[in-house]
Amino acid sequence: MFNELLRLATRRGLTRGFGGSRAWMAVGATAVGIRMLRRLAHSQPEVLYRTVVKPGDAFELITRRPK
Repeated sequence: MFNELLRLATRRGLTRGFGGSRAWMAVGATAVGIRMLRRLAHSQPEVLYRTVVKPGDAFELITRRPK
């Protein structure tokens, strides 16, 4: 829900802001900043290997401490 509101605020703010409204430009710029901060804070883990697991398959996970 929050992501949808940010997307709407970004789109409307930048569209109307580039049309000449300083207030809407501020709304759009703020929404863009929040979206960028959220992306940086929720970085995705690195995928090292991906495969389809079928019934009867077995796999082992080994983890190591980061250096």
